[in-house]
Amino acid sequence: MNSYEAIFIFKPDLDEDALEKAIKSVERKIKTSGKGEVKYDLLGKKTMAYEVKKFKEGIYVNYLFTAQPLAITEIKKALKHEDGILRFMFLVKGREK
Repeated sequence: MNSYEAIFIFKPDLDEDALEKAIKSVERKIKTSGKGEVKYDLLGKKTMAYEVKKFKEGIYVNYLFTAQPLAITEIKKALKHEDGILRFMFLVKGREK
């Protein structure tokens, strides 16, 4: 079981309700595939280094959770075509022995 950090960039034009639904949707999908608690931190709207899908800004959300390595593939497949997500990236934080 590994600890992961995931950063998600959501579309900047989402209103508060739509953003909250998108954040909770990602959290549910991570909980379904991963194990344990999922923590997230809304980092706010930031300017990106380059345009993504014609957006120069994005709303950044950082997630911390534990999961098996195969669960990351499932999470990526489930979130690949979500409308409100511009980009996401998963990083391994640490390994449990």
